[in-house]
Amino acid sequence: MSQKTEFLKPILSSELITTLNAAIGERMLILAGSCTAFFDGRIKSTLELGERILIIKKDLSILMHGVSGVKPLNWQKPKQGPISFLKEKNELVMHTKRKKTEEELWIRFRSIDFVILWAGSDFSSLEIYGDESDLVKYLVEHPSIIEKDLQILSTEFPTDVGYVDIKALDNKKKLLIIEVKKRKTTPSDAFQLKRYKDYFEKIEKKKVRAMLIAPSFPDKVRKYLENNDLESKEIDWKTIFPTISREKNVKIDDFF
Repeated sequence: MSQKTEFLKPILSSELITTLNAAIGERMLILAGSCTAFFDGRIKSTLELGERILIIKKDLSILMHGVSGVKPLNWQKPKQGPISFLKEKNELVMHTKRKKTEEELWIRFRSIDFVILWAGSDFSSLEIYGDESDLVKYLVEHPSIIEKDLQILSTEFPTDVGYVDIKALDNKKKLLIIEVKKRKTTPSDAFQLKRYKDYFEKIEKKKVRAMLIAPSFPDKVRKYLENNDLESKEIDWKTIFPTISREKNVKIDDFF
């Protein structure tokens, strides 16, 4: 068995309490059993007896989960206040008090099914990719996917009517405005492309090309594009995303 993982006897004793308190902030603590919870602060919450899992991470964040659902029943952000275990009336009690707000959380275990101390480590952050900005980035790095001899001028180009995904010159040095969509296009996407085209033709005082890139086009959208001298190109992002890698990691909080 890995030295990183230690299984403690689920017997309420002074030895167990001492070991748990010594492990706080050093290892991840995982306890399962039948417990209640009470939060006392600006609001109060009570959780009646039920079988749950308590997780205390190295950064002192606290999560208590029930037997179903994604969200924790009780939780506390990292390093909000000291955490301690004690024994009261044959119950194992976890207590924490937030320093700034004086709010307190009490979790009382009537019975314990198992206790695990885990000395795991993780120095990487969650990398998320696959949004439209990734698709634009990939197309800019591989412009021949759009068309041969395409010269990229800029991305996210600001205009009075919005930001153009890609501004480029075609092989005849004609200005090409490109809007990229990861999903199936809608009429509003086509209308926006028309606004871009009108804007640049007014500024440049000459005809410009405008192209909408997406995985698919409904007949209504395609017809509007054709009737307004706008171009369309189908590019399946699902064949591209597996090859994309962000240079900068994005945290899960940023994504949501």
